[in-house]
Amino acid sequence: MSDLLHLTQHPGTNPKSFISSICATEIVDGDTWVELTESYFYPSGGGQPADHGLLENEGGVFSIQNVKKGKRLLHNIGNLDNKILDFGGPMTASIDIDRRNLLSRMHTAQHLLSAAADELFSGNTIGNQIGLEKTRIDIGIEDRSKFDKESLEQLVNDSIEQQIPVTMSQEKRTNLTSNPLVRVNLELLPKNVDELRVITIQGRDICPCAGTHVANTKEIGEIQINKVKSKGAGKLRVEYSLV
Repeated sequence: MSDLLHLTQHPGTNPKSFISSICATEIVDGDTWVELTESYFYPSGGGQPADHGLLENEGGVFSIQNVKKGKRLLHNIGNLDNKILDFGGPMTASIDIDRRNLLSRMHTAQHLLSAAADELFSGNTIGNQIGLEKTRIDIGIEDRSKFDKESLEQLVNDSIEQQIPVTMSQEKRTNLTSNPLVRVNLELLPKNVDELRVITIQGRDICPCAGTHVANTKEIGEIQINKVKSKGAGKLRVEYSLV
């Protein structure tokens, strides 16, 4: 699989443009997907949408509207409309900064909300979908009478106001198994992966994660929980936005 170079960068905000070139193409339903010699674009996955951006050279400007990972990291530049790709030539790649920054804020807030739900109600996050306008988190909670929206929102916003550093590190799986701040089930991760990319919100949460994040909780801004609804026995869906 193509190297996921976004994994080497933290914070994930304000990504810089970079020089790359096209090494392979694939046509799917009329759209052209390109593989780059190197790429810092975030592909869709883990509940976070893909980066958007641009590829530019003397032949024109190509808009990237989706990125997906598999054996190759592919970037959708849509229907070429008679534009000619300079296959193998240098191109300037730029990531949509506003979109990346907003998703990084939303994703870091999700870590705080998941940690707060665990702390307040012993609620475990069993799914999430990060968005630009709203994000939802599915929380497993045995006793739903313990859930309190106001307490959850307040604890998250308190953590944001405390301006807590958010850091990235590479950690051995065995070093995480007994840490109470690791709230995810490590058994769900591939057994053959021994070293994990870990995002730490100091004193609040430690989580193996491939997403993009801010450098400090103050960058998130305030959150607001807009909706809470049942998703079956023992599960609540919490939807929040950034204020």
